[in-house]
Amino acid sequence: MTIYLMYFAESLGLEILAPQGVVGLLILVTGFIFSLMMLYVGYISIREMYSNESQNSRKIQILKEQKKKIARLYPQS
Repeated sequence: MTIYLMYFAESLGLEILAPQGVVGLLILVTGFIFSLMMLYVGYISIREMYSNESQNSRKIQILKEQKKKIARLYPQS
């Protein structure tokens, strides 16, 4: 079956799409670069997600301190 497909690809002129062909090699290199870019975007998004989490906790802490200061200025009688 695979031998038949090889001859079929050669009869259609698709040997340039093989990994050792020019277009096939170009497709492989482009796919590799695209995959690296997607991994980089994923890394950046995960890194930003965790940094935002620490910033949010810092903002919550600042708001709590602010509420304590306001409560000291205006004590409930």
